[in-house]
Amino acid sequence: GRPIRDSWPFLQRPNIAMAAEGGYAAAAASAGVGNNTGHSSGEEDASGSSATESDDGSANKGSAAGRVVKRFKEENIALEVLCGVTVALALIPEAVAFALSAGLTASIGLHSAWIIAFVTAILGGRPAMICGATGSLAVLVGDTVSGAGVEYLFLAVILMGVIEIILGLVGIGSLAALIPTPVMIGFCNGLALVIGLAQMGNFKDPSYVKAAANATLAAANATNATSRRLSSFSAFTNGIPFISGPELMLAIAITVVSFCICVFLPKLTTKVPGALVAIVVGTIFEWAIAQAVFHHSTPLVGDIAALHGSFPHIAWLNNEYNMPPLNFQTFREVLPLSITLAAVGLLESLMTLNLIDELTETKGNTRRECIGQGVANIICGVLGGMGGCAMLGQSMINIGSGARSRVSSATAGIVLCLAVMVAYPAINIIPVSALVGVMFDVVFHTFEWGSLKLMALAAMPLKMREKFDGKTRRSNKKIRRADAFIILVVTLVTLFTDLAVAVATGMILACFTFVYDTATQICVYAREEQDPDSGLPIKYYDVHGVLFFGSCAQFLSFFDEKNDPQDVRLVFDAGYIADYSAIQALNKLGERYGAHGKTVKLQQLKPGSFKLVQKSAGLMVKELSVSVESEEVLESEREHLNVEHWHQMPRESSQHSEERSKRGPADEGDDAFNQA
Repeated sequence: GRPIRDSWPFLQRPNIAMAAEGGYAAAAASAGVGNNTGHSSGEEDASGSSATESDDGSANKGSAAGRVVKRFKEENIALEVLCGVTVALALIPEAVAFALSAGLTASIGLHSAWIIAFVTAILGGRPAMICGATGSLAVLVGDTVSGAGVEYLFLAVILMGVIEIILGLVGIGSLAALIPTPVMIGFCNGLALVIGLAQMGNFKDPSYVKAAANATLAAANATNATSRRLSSFSAFTNGIPFISGPELMLAIAITVVSFCICVFLPKLTTKVPGALVAIVVGTIFEWAIAQAVFHHSTPLVGDIAALHGSFPHIAWLNNEYNMPPLNFQTFREVLPLSITLAAVGLLESLMTLNLIDELTETKGNTRRECIGQGVANIICGVLGGMGGCAMLGQSMINIGSGARSRVSSATAGIVLCLAVMVAYPAINIIPVSALVGVMFDVVFHTFEWGSLKLMALAAMPLKMREKFDGKTRRSNKKIRRADAFIILVVTLVTLFTDLAVAVATGMILACFTFVYDTATQICVYAREEQDPDSGLPIKYYDVHGVLFFGSCAQFLSFFDEKNDPQDVRLVFDAGYIADYSAIQALNKLGERYGAHGKTVKLQQLKPGSFKLVQKSAGLMVKELSVSVESEEVLESEREHLNVEHWHQMPRESSQHSEERSKRGPADEGDDAFNQA
C-alpha cells in the first residue's frame, strides 16, 4: 500500500534530498529563478512555460535564449557532469562483459553503449535515464551470431529500431502502466540478483578470460550458441578459474572499500558522487597499496579488454564484414529476432522509466522514449552495434548520485566515447574490483528488501504471524498469497531465463488471479414486489459485479426458474455486461425461463452495457427483452462504479436530483450501497 519509492532506502539519504530540494533549489535561488525545483518535469513541459528575464536583462521573456539560460540556472551542471562521468566508468565493464558473452568483440559492446546512451539522452523521453548495451538483449543474440553471422545481427538491430518507432507511434508505451506492482517488485529483485551474480565473473583470471573469449570468437560458426548464452550462474559453470591467494584478498578489499564509500559517503557529504569517489579511491588503493606495498596486482580493465582508440564505421563500408543482400529472404531471417529484441528492450526500458518516475516524482514520456530508442538502435545497427535499451543499474547510479536532467546521460555517452577513442589509457588502469563495489551498491539499492518480509508473512499461518508480530493481534503488513507468489515467480524466472519471459509469466499469473477474483465477486440480490397496476407479482434480481466469461457459471446459479413469477426483471444498476460470453449467459437464462412460459427483462443498463446488448439484439432469444425507457437506461453521470471509464463521478445535475426525488426509498438505499 505504500509508494514504491518508500521501499528504496537510499532515497532517504541526504544526497537525494539535497539534489531534489536543497541543491537544485539553492542553485535556482542563487540564480534568481525562485523556488521552482521541477527541472526534470519541466524538461518535458518546456513548451508550456515561459522564461523569466534575468537580472542583467540579457534574456528576453519567452525567447529561446531565455529558456536556455533559465534551464542552465535551474540545473546543477557540475553535479550532472560528475554523475555522467561516474556512469560512464561503470558502463565499461558491463558493456565488455555483455559483448563477450554474446560472442562479440569488446569494441562492439563499447561502441554500442555510447551510441545508445548519447542518442537516447537527446531523443529519449526520460531525463537522467541511462541506456546502453544490456544483458537482457545479449542473451538473445547468441544464436544469430554463431549461426548466421554478426552481419545479420546488425540488420536485426536496425529492424528492431524500426519496430520500436512504429510501436511508439501507435502508443504501445502506455501499456506499461498495466504492469502490476508484484511484477515490478519481482523484476527489481530478479534484476538485482542477475547484476550481482554477473559481478562474480570479474574475479576470474584475466589470462583465462582472454583465452576463452578468443576461442569463442574463433569457433563462432562451429559452436552451439546455447553453451554461450549469458547465464546468471555462468561465472560458476564456465570453467574459467578464479584468482586466488593475495590477489583475491586484495580484490575483495578494494571491492569492500568501494562499496562502503558508496553507502556511507553520501551521509557525510553530497558535493561529489559517492560512486566516483569509490572508483578513484579503489584505483589509488590498487597502485599505492596492492602493487607498491604488497607487490600484487588485481585484474584491471585493460587486463580483461584493453581499449584502443577507434571510431565505428558504417557496416557496409567496413571490410571486416560481409553484409548480406537486402531482400525478402534476409528480412524473413532477421524478423523473429528483431521482434524479440524490440519487445524485451521496450519492456525493460518502460519498466525502468516507470520506476524512475516513482523515485523522482516526475513524469517521463513513454511515446518519446520508444521513438528515441528506435532511432538510437537504427544508428547503432548501421554503425555495427549490438543494440541496447535502458539499464536499471546505471540509471540507479545516476539517480542516486543526484542527477535529474539529460546533461548527465548525455555526458555519460560522450565520456564513454572519449574513453574508447582518447582516454583509454586512464580507463585501462582502473581495477575492476572498484567497479564491482559500485555495482554491488546498485544491487543493494535495487533489491526490494521489504518484499522478503511481505512474502514471509504471506506464507505464514495466522498463529505464526501473531508470534512474529506480537504488537498487534493480527499483522497489518500481510499481502495476498497470490501476490507474494507472483513476486517469487517473477524473481526466479528473471534469474533463470530472461526479463521478457519473467514479466510475461507474471502478467499471466496476475491476469488469472484477477479473473478468478472478479468471477467470484459477482452476486445477485432478489426481491419480489407487486405491480401497482395489475397487482401481479414481479421478481427483481439486482446484479452486482461484472458479468463476463469468468462469472457466467456462478451468475446462472443464482436464479430459481421454476418458482419465480411470470415477470422477471434483471436490474443492472450496479452490474456490467462485459462480453459475448455474458450475452450467451443471458440467452441461457432466457431459455430456462422460456421453458416455463416466463419472460425476462433487462433494466437500468449502463451505457456500455446497453450499447453491447443493442448491437447483439439479433443474437438474443425472444424470451429476453431490454427495457428502452429513458429512466431505465442510466446516463454516464450516474456510473457509480466507474467500471467503464474509471473517471471521477461528476457532480449530479439538478435534473438528476429531481429524478432521484421521484424514486422510492429502496432505490435511494441502492444508490447508497453502490456509492459505498
